[in-house]
Amino acid sequence: MASVKQIPSGKWRALIRKAGFKPMSATFTRKTDAKKWAAAQELKLESIRYSGKAAPPAGSTFSDFIRKYTEEVGAVSPFLKNKAACLKRLSEEFEGVLMSDMTEMRIGQFVDKRSRDRNEAGEIISGVTIAGDLSYIGVVLSWAKDVKHYDIDETIAKKVRAGLKKRGFDTRSEEREREITREELEKIFSEYEKKAGRQVIPMRDIILFALHSAMRQDEICRIRIEDFKRDAKTVLIRDRKHPEKKKGNHQTVPLFEGAMLLAEKYAGDRKTGKIFNYNSKSVSASFTRICKKCHIEDLHFHDLRHTAIGILFERGLQIQEVAVVSGHSDWKMLKRYTHIDAEDVHAAFEKRESRRRNRQALMEYLNISSN
Repeated sequence: MASVKQIPSGKWRALIRKAGFKPMSATFTRKTDAKKWAAAQELKLESIRYSGKAAPPAGSTFSDFIRKYTEEVGAVSPFLKNKAACLKRLSEEFEGVLMSDMTEMRIGQFVDKRSRDRNEAGEIISGVTIAGDLSYIGVVLSWAKDVKHYDIDETIAKKVRAGLKKRGFDTRSEEREREITREELEKIFSEYEKKAGRQVIPMRDIILFALHSAMRQDEICRIRIEDFKRDAKTVLIRDRKHPEKKKGNHQTVPLFEGAMLLAEKYAGDRKTGKIFNYNSKSVSASFTRICKKCHIEDLHFHDLRHTAIGILFERGLQIQEVAVVSGHSDWKMLKRYTHIDAEDVHAAFEKRESRRRNRQALMEYLNISSN
């Protein structure tokens, strides 16, 4: 049975003790709210006792569940920025939609609406993006059923996703092969030089560090002086992106001469703190703006990592050695950087030669020598 008592602070505490369940308690300003909560929780526990699952709370929305999932799961295992942003957007999208209305038809309507949306570049949202949205919807539904024990059909998002192909969507992610060229790099640096004295973030050096280290922008902005080993010429990257591990994937990576010089420059005499103490989103935004100003199309900051990995192969490193630097757990993911294409042999050869010439020009510009 539930007990509702007033505590010294003047508030009301509801306490539920039921055999087979852990005690539950909550504090409220009003006695009526405490009684309502206690009654709802007892009803839920009774439902769980007899059916194993409880009906979602009356009036609860899918947005409520997204926020609760974010609060509980995100506190234990912090989300990467893409997941956090997607969940926030989904929470806004499904604001006011009752859990009882979360059906295949309702999610299908969401897909119809989403298919008309455009991204920041003004392009129609891809099937890959929509499939990602549906995956996160499914994650929240599965959590609600398996962790919170609510009577929910967690397969509805998966069923809608399975039907995307019939709707005409291509859900296969295309691999980017874009690499920066020497001419583009010179244009970008020239434009940043014009902003000298007004540029808070040392973008030129951060771009150079990316090309020398093959790190992602958020990794560059997270590495710490405490993890920088000057004698060993290494740095520890904490919580590095991994397809399975969301937290605790720490990797020690080697730093080559160009990256070492920049790390030492920005670490200085400090003993703690971030080597590059700048916001990752601001770095990305600055790079996007400068590319637009230079009329450079379809170039992302992440493409610097692609370029850097290609240069590592150009320097003669073996695939297992490149993997230590790049952090790829599956060597197959690095295959595309060797550019072994299933094309006409002559066309493939010319493609590789063109990339080789570009990488050689960049290496000369960056003063990187081949082994």
